[in-house]
Amino acid sequence: MPRFRSLFQGLSWKLTLSYTLVTVAALLVVEVLGLGGVLLFVLNSNFMPRLASQVLVASTDQIAPFLDESPPDLNGLNSWLTQAATNGLQATTESGGSMSFSTGALPEENALWAVLDTHQTVLALTPADQSQATGRPFNYAAQSELEALVSAALSGEMKPEQAYLVDADRQLLIAAPIQTNQGEVLGVLVFKGVVLPLEQPLPELLTLFGGSLVIFTLAAGAVGTVFGFFTARTLSRRLRTVSEAADSWSRGDFSVFIQDRSKDELGQLSNRLNLMAEQLQNLLQARLELASLEERNRLARDLHDSVKQQVFATAMQVGAARALMVRNPQAAAEHLNQAESLARQAQSELNSLIRELRPVNMQGQGLVPAVQDYVHNWSHQTGIAAEIRVEGERPLPLNTELALFRILQEALANVSKHSQATQVDIHLLWQQSDFTLTILDNGRGFEPLAAAEKGFGLNSMRERAQSLGGSLKVDSAPGEGTRLIIQLNLPAQVDSPKAEHPENLRE
Repeated sequence: MPRFRSLFQGLSWKLTLSYTLVTVAALLVVEVLGLGGVLLFVLNSNFMPRLASQVLVASTDQIAPFLDESPPDLNGLNSWLTQAATNGLQATTESGGSMSFSTGALPEENALWAVLDTHQTVLALTPADQSQATGRPFNYAAQSELEALVSAALSGEMKPEQAYLVDADRQLLIAAPIQTNQGEVLGVLVFKGVVLPLEQPLPELLTLFGGSLVIFTLAAGAVGTVFGFFTARTLSRRLRTVSEAADSWSRGDFSVFIQDRSKDELGQLSNRLNLMAEQLQNLLQARLELASLEERNRLARDLHDSVKQQVFATAMQVGAARALMVRNPQAAAEHLNQAESLARQAQSELNSLIRELRPVNMQGQGLVPAVQDYVHNWSHQTGIAAEIRVEGERPLPLNTELALFRILQEALANVSKHSQATQVDIHLLWQQSDFTLTILDNGRGFEPLAAAEKGFGLNSMRERAQSLGGSLKVDSAPGEGTRLIIQLNLPAQVDSPKAEHPENLRE
């Protein structure tokens, strides 16, 4: 059951079901309106009175044999009339079709059947009526319209559409002439009743409506399901293509494009997404090239400011030693010692630059282990004591960890080259909504504005922090050490880190 339920949670089956429901509902509305219109037409038009008149006129040939005898067969005539009033009449049209008319379950006082001779004398009557009697003239009792119809019928020239009328009381009056094959008028078949005996056609209409309703529902459901399935499957396949491309983009692969050449809204969206992916790929490539250029410029500046100057000073000391070697060997030895010291400093600077250029595999070990390894090696090589504190550790995106690691490298490089510090404290703090990296040294400090103008790497670190949506704060003054604070906003977590517990704190 859960698997069956999950099947209808997909977009394809949801659209299929919606197409089915809409199609069924639309066809049902059309059917109800159509059948309602037909029913209103039948009830408010002369269709039923005219049909009844045609049936009675066409049925008079069944009465003619009873009246054509001498004397008339009154028993047969009464039997036929009673059966007609009870079971209805059925006649064949000129085109070969079949018509029927019945008063159904009408009360006796609502319908009157009678057969009159040419003198308008009642020959047969059903049901019994106190105002009428067989063998006597028909009592029209203020039914002047019926009397006029009977008179017209006895003339023998009446058409079926002229043999009926509806009076002011909504009574249907019919006078159908009874004629021989030679056209001789033998009498008149008279009917008086309601305009439309609903008890007779209503069940048939309901049966017709119910049957057509079932057929329409099944047909509409089948058509809607088939059409909806193929339409939804095509749309679902196109959306799946967009989803797969989005997954590739989320992994950093912008070489995947959505293959959709349609001109509809989804096709236009796919084209715009492809354009966005292409622009993002170009932007990333441009940022990589810019980062590489900035890194080369920084390295060139560092080489110029440190190693080049030290090599130049070493060359000057060696030249001075060569000039004093003969006349003052002791002074020449001092210059050589200074040259050796400068060479060791240049070697240390080059080692620092090499460490910064060495690629770091953050994905393999994470930010904290990488920082611990790097700081340990840096402290050993520079002789500066370093302490690391970690609180509330949790994973960060790989690009964020790489950028933070590079900021740390730049900061420690500045400490070793410029601060003359003997102690560095590094604090990594994860909180509910942000991350903070603090680097504190006890060096000689500096003026931040002046340092930024001279190019101590602060601009590079600030740009890296801003690229992550964070900020860099520098707190320093001459003789008071330096504090760098890098702060980033993080997505909210359901369970906040428990930094107050000892197991979440590493020294």
